[in-house]
Amino acid sequence: MPGLAIPVLVGVPLWLGTSWTVDLAAAASGVLCLVAVMRASLSWATAGAALALLSLALARPDASSSTGVLVLVAFGSALLLLLDGTHLCDRFDGADVARTLWRRHIAFWVARWAISLGIALVIAVAAPLIALSLPTLWAPFVAGIGILAAFAAAVAWARRSLGG
Repeated sequence: MPGLAIPVLVGVPLWLGTSWTVDLAAAASGVLCLVAVMRASLSWATAGAALALLSLALARPDASSSTGVLVLVAFGSALLLLLDGTHLCDRFDGADVARTLWRRHIAFWVARWAISLGIALVIAVAAPLIALSLPTLWAPFVAGIGILAAFAAAVAWARRSLGG
């Protein structure tokens, strides 16, 4: 299942790519992700995901470009699918897993993706409206709040997933 994320993680930076460096980083991330899926290794998946994210950052240096929000949501969802799917495969490596567990997990992934898509669409519509209504000097303050909120959400998710 996590192997379905690899074409998106490699394809999006290649599609947006502007240089051979981006292409090389995207190809290397694809190799790392493939090794991760074949070995069910979360550490290899993390390395591949980090390189894929780096290749996307290199391919998209202008954050204000008109790259579609849906493409970026698909990329983020693919990152999540790779890491979560590899972790699931690692956890159940060699075990006989019931079909109901797989169906529940797939339903969980689809629900998570739908919620992420909904949030991204709301942000894509609301962000320009908020940006127009705020004074220019407030932009760094609002960006800082967004960064802190994203960091707090990541910490909360990590604590919950680690059982803390």
